Amino acid sequence: MVDYETSKVVDMIPSRDTGEVTEWLRGYPEIEVVSRDGSIGYAKAVAEALPGALQVSDRFHLVKNLIDGAREYIRRTIPPRIKLKEVVGENQTVRKLTKAEIKRRETEEAKNELVGTVKEMYLKGYSVSAISRELKIDCRTATKYVKHQGRMLSASRERRSILDPYKETIITLNHERKTIASIFRVIAKEGYKGSYRNLNAFLAEHNEGLGRRHRKTSPEKILRRGLLISFLHNDISRFKVEDQEKIEEYLKTNKNLQNLCSAVNDFRDIFRVKDDSRLENWLEKVKKFNIRELTTFARGIERDIEAVKNAIRTEFSNGVIEGVINKLKVIKRIMYGRCSFELLRVKVIMS
Repeated sequence: MVDYETSKVVDMIPSRDTGEVTEWLRGYPEIEVVSRDGSIGYAKAVAEALPGALQVSDRFHLVKNLIDGAREYIRRTIPPRIKLKEVVGENQTVRKLTKAEIKRRETEEAKNELVGTVKEMYLKGYSVSAISRELKIDCRTATKYVKHQGRMLSASRERRSILDPYKETIITLNHERKTIASIFRVIAKEGYKGSYRNLNAFLAEHNEGLGRRHRKTSPEKILRRGLLISFLHNDISRFKVEDQEKIEEYLKTNKNLQNLCSAVNDFRDIFRVKDDSRLENWLEKVKKFNIRELTTFARGIERDIEAVKNAIRTEFSNGVIEGVINKLKVIKRIMYGRCSFELLRVKVIMS
């Protein structure tokens, strides 16, 4: 407990228990203002012991709790490394797979896994009939899988393709490590009328079947999640130009993150301009964003609304106690953590 005007420690009490805090406060009926953190227990204790006192929620803790929630949302929803753009050819970017394509790929993966199992069992000496019984597949299917070379495709993709007349050329050039763009130009001269995307998709699957990574014509742009977390604390002008571009590019694709950053900045602005009338509008807006961490924070603000408004209107805060806490930590270190609460209390008060 610290006197706001003198910055002197008045007392230390052994717990945060609402009853004990209430009892202590009743011994000081002259207290007019109490600056505290957002603890509901403290709020209740002050209301019971000093019903006429002005309660002020600490600004630092309010903003910190909001940023902690925003940080948790980013960690919960965004991977550590974000691929902003995967360039695969001349002004071509990787598109999202459709549900049908995802299902087809899953089917192919399962089929190729089964083919691998069949081949492995055959090499270990199992007969085709034994493999058929063990894996519950037809003998003809088992024989087909034993003889098959390369990667199995789904039935829909084993049909004729516009690329069929050019596949020999494509595969030859691909093995020579020609770029996709140069292969496209060669087959276009030979009469290919299809799209660049079809060629890219074919080569991606062909290279995957060979166990080779599909080549890209330019490096991926990677945005680290840590930069987005830092963006919660800092103005974008403080980042390197290339990082500014990455952050701005990603923000355009993530509406929830836009809303999150807007909520943090607007909340800070309320304190900067000292306009508590904006608080209710801010609460209504963030609840509509449907972001769990923001909703939880907003409910906490609503439970302690008057103390939060007082934090906006007045200059009172917990700032004076931070130096006292640092001094307390130094004393504990000097005592190697072995002093009792009573000894620590006396040392803090007397210092």
